[in-house]
Amino acid sequence: MKHKNIIYVFALFVFFGFACQNSEPKEVKGQQEEVVKTRVLTTFDSLNLGINQDPTNSVLYNKRANFFLIAGDHNKALADISTAIQYDTTNPDIWLTLADIYFAKERFVDSREILLKTKKMDPENTAAILKLARLYFIYQDYKKTMDYADEALDLDPMLADAFFLKAMTYSEKGDTASAIFQYQKSVEVEPDFYDAWVMLGNLQAAKNNPLAEQYYQNALNLDTNNTHAIYIMGLYYQNIGKLDDAIGMYESMIDKEESENAYYNIGYVNLVYIEDYQQAIINFQKALNINENYYDALFNLALALELSGDKEDARAKYRELLKKVPNHEKALSQLNQLD
Repeated sequence: MKHKNIIYVFALFVFFGFACQNSEPKEVKGQQEEVVKTRVLTTFDSLNLGINQDPTNSVLYNKRANFFLIAGDHNKALADISTAIQYDTTNPDIWLTLADIYFAKERFVDSREILLKTKKMDPENTAAILKLARLYFIYQDYKKTMDYADEALDLDPMLADAFFLKAMTYSEKGDTASAIFQYQKSVEVEPDFYDAWVMLGNLQAAKNNPLAEQYYQNALNLDTNNTHAIYIMGLYYQNIGKLDDAIGMYESMIDKEESENAYYNIGYVNLVYIEDYQQAIINFQKALNINENYYDALFNLALALELSGDKEDARAKYRELLKKVPNHEKALSQLNQLD
């Protein structure tokens, strides 16, 4: 799938890329990871070989720069793209890579200037235009964000990313109806636009509209092994009180991938709604086995112990939490009540 992580859109994968988050069953996940690793190394070796054989090939330097950028080695990426520019100053793709590298290095002004330069070089380059729109979204300059998104759509009315960005902008401005309309345009253009389905679900869930479930299901249907989709469906069921369905989703998620959050949520449902304190204890402990610094899990484990009647163990857990977070107000309050 092309779109998976737009929720984290400005944090990863070359500023305007969308990384795939595919979660497979445990028995095949390790094998698939090895296959991917082998392919990545083969690609990298091929790039190195190609550059050795043709050391003035700007396209190969650009590709390797993107490889380093995705790998998080921004300095090597910058070195390669600088070499590419030495051999070719007319290729917009090379300048776009430089803009991505500057963005990754948090040199936002430099990134903007390179994008403007690229747009001047190639006025109909929708990639450059959309990157500018996203950059201004970060600056919270929503007028320029919309202007650039609309400019891109004028050039290509089938840009799902542009509709998505307009939706995000409307949402930031508090115009939920317009945001929903733009997200719907995104999925009309690109039915496998995972993040648009998720955002539609979120907006409808906030309105208590049962249509949210269908939108979340649409996201999950794109990849039934996607643990993120399973988790948000579980959260939705939890929030509307369908507790058995919520626990079922969390357990399905755990079957595919050990998850501290899934264990925590099962514990929370048992603690707060079902009042099955023993099940709550078991699941909070499982969350802590994965992440010993999961402070909410530790607090709720102590609370479940207290409510189950195990006051001494509850005290010990509250004290353990206070060693890690000395000013944890809820833990202090509960411990004071016990003492």
